[in-house]
Order: sequence, then C-alpha cells, then structure tokens
Amino acid sequence: MILSLNKDKAALEARINKTDAILAVIDGQLTENEAKRLILKKIYDIANTELERYLNAEKRLLVQAIENLWKKYSVSSQGLEAVREATLKNLDGFLYGLGYLP
Repeated sequence: MILSLNKDKAALEARINKTDAILAVIDGQLTENEAKRLILKKIYDIANTELERYLNAEKRLLVQAIENLWKKYSVSSQGLEAVREATLKNLDGFLYGLGYLP
C-alpha cells in the first residue's frame, strides 16, 4: 500500500512540476486583461464555429436548390429544336387537314 501511495505521490509531483513549467513558460498567472482577452477569444471561437456551421448548411441548401432547378429546366438547344420540329410537323398536319395548306 505504501508503494502505491509513493507511486501516486510521484505522479502528482510530476504533474505539478509539469504545470509549474507551463506556467513559467507563459510568465506565471494571467493578468485580468489577459484573462478577459482569453475568455473573449473563446467566446468568439465558439460563435465563429456556430456561424460557419450555419452558413455551410445554408450554402448546401442553396446549391441543392440550384441543382434541382438545373435538373428541372436544363434542356439542350438540340432538344428544343427537336421538339419545335415535331410541333411544327403536327401543326402542318392539322393545317393540311383543315385545308389551309396545299
């Protein structure tokens, strides 16, 4: 039991030393202004992430709507001309049947 307590104590001391080293690197504790800046940066990052997520969702919806319109209304000029020719032949047949065309 004493051996396990000594291992725990050594692990805690190592963790405290690591934390002290990190604090030494960042010049000790944060000042009030640094703490405010850090809090504001965290809030900004969260808000920015949520805004990006929202905008990306809206972009996906917009692209999907445009793609649906494209699928619905995109017709090649050859397709339009083929439909036009068929309609003209049909109209010529009606006009010929009615006696308007020789």
